Amino acid sequence: MKITSGGFEVVYHGRVFSYGMSPIEITLSEENDPLTFVFCIEHEPERDDFTTDIRLVRHNEVRIACINFPRGKPTGNQDMIHLGVLNNRKLSLRYEVTINFDLTAWLLNFTFFAGEGVSDNE
Repeated sequence: MKITSGGFEVVYHGRVFSYGMSPIEITLSEENDPLTFVFCIEHEPERDDFTTDIRLVRHNEVRIACINFPRGKPTGNQDMIHLGVLNNRKLSLRYEVTINFDLTAWLLNFTFFAGEGVSDNE
């Protein structure tokens, strides 16, 4: 099966429920160098907006914190988030998070996309 959207190939996609508001860890297992993405929900009371904080934690681990996302309303990114390279192709992400009103669980819908290939000089 091959799925494409907007000129990008879908390489991984899924939907994960997290009970107890625990982080969700997704490892894109490739032969030599697996990439891990840790999605988590955070609340910063001093802020009055919501945002996404994406940080490289280790050379092969990225932390994606959804800060002050609204409860009960699906929220995600409209623009593709470019993450780097996987198997010599540009790797990008789109996701959507829904947090239960009572903060007992949350849901992550995610799609990782592969774009055009990259050369060794990039």
